Amino acid sequence: MEQDDNRYKRGLRIGLINGFIVGIALMLIVLLGQNLLLKKEADATGNSKVEQNISNRMNEVEHKIQTVSKYLDKYYYKEVDEDVLEDGIYYGMAVSLGDKYTTYYTKEQYEDLLEEDEGAYCGIGVLVSLNKETGQVVVTKVFSKSSAKEVGVKEGDIFKSIDGEDVSNVSEIEKVADMVRGKEGTTVKITFVRDGKDVELKIPRKSVEVDTVEYEMKENHIGYIQISEFDGVTSSQLRDAVKDLQKQGMEKLIVDLRNNPGGRLDSVRNIASAFQAGDDLFLYSQEKDGTRQDYYLEDNAICTDTPMVILVNENSASASEAFTGAMKCYKRATVVGTTTFGKGIMQSLFELSDGSALKITIGKYYLPDGNNIHEVGITPDVEVKNETEGEDTQLAKAMEVVAGLK
Repeated sequence: MEQDDNRYKRGLRIGLINGFIVGIALMLIVLLGQNLLLKKEADATGNSKVEQNISNRMNEVEHKIQTVSKYLDKYYYKEVDEDVLEDGIYYGMAVSLGDKYTTYYTKEQYEDLLEEDEGAYCGIGVLVSLNKETGQVVVTKVFSKSSAKEVGVKEGDIFKSIDGEDVSNVSEIEKVADMVRGKEGTTVKITFVRDGKDVELKIPRKSVEVDTVEYEMKENHIGYIQISEFDGVTSSQLRDAVKDLQKQGMEKLIVDLRNNPGGRLDSVRNIASAFQAGDDLFLYSQEKDGTRQDYYLEDNAICTDTPMVILVNENSASASEAFTGAMKCYKRATVVGTTTFGKGIMQSLFELSDGSALKITIGKYYLPDGNNIHEVGITPDVEVKNETEGEDTQLAKAMEVVAGLK
């Protein structure tokens, strides 16, 4: 979860995105759309006036960008980094769409993202979630053997500032992630809010191997598996956990996806395949041009008969909802907890020639029953909240429900 490019962070701070960047981006997007239409018309009619109009508009935009850049370079009270300015334009084009899941990554950020997707990265070692109502980013898990664990970061800590920049209402997990990640050996200063009080910690960045799966055998031969996110390492970790619990005599199973923000499609599909026979539809996507892409379960199930409960809450999102929804559709599991986050859209990464990348929302995904859960979520079969501090009433209910399954 993090990024060390101080030059990029300074560029974001100087306010270019809020004004110049988004304005330019909006203009470019409109212009690009118009140009595509005009180009089609020119191709169809051979109209040289249409082609001239395209050229004129492009010249106008180029001239305006150059003019604004000169004003900023001459009058802005700090030195303007041209590389940062350029990255800001690309970032602003993505931001201007109003879709928080569509974004631009610099080369360094993209490399960090790929590293994290594999389940190993350099940072402080925490898992976070976004409170949709407050816009706050909250620590939901502190990884063992991490620097965050060593300095005393706790689950429930709320990010307030990172290296002096206010992040108390950013509404973007990605921004917090980019600011916290960085090169091994560097330090990040983070102020958290804990029990209403500020807690300031200096945390060294170091290599983190993510434990995305934790498990144990509970009473009455009930296996318990918690999946924190779906990364490159998650599928093998999950299958190892299931096999170990089976050796211990597991008769029933709880899969805890609370606060799981999602992750990779290939990972979650492989995990769903562990519990449901192959060749069944896992989900399908519908893209802008109407193209449908079907994703089927793989033929490598290892646990199809064990009665199962899936435990979710309002922070269970994206891939965790896909898994939950598919298991619910096939009546493979009973769902316990609260209504999930509601992210039923898919993103794809497009690497650019200079090593940077765009992450773009390409369409919606649908569960096997044809339902799209975007901004709706999945309603549990048994709804229960954690209302008493210090007591996990949701887990207790899951234990009760799974004990009654046959």
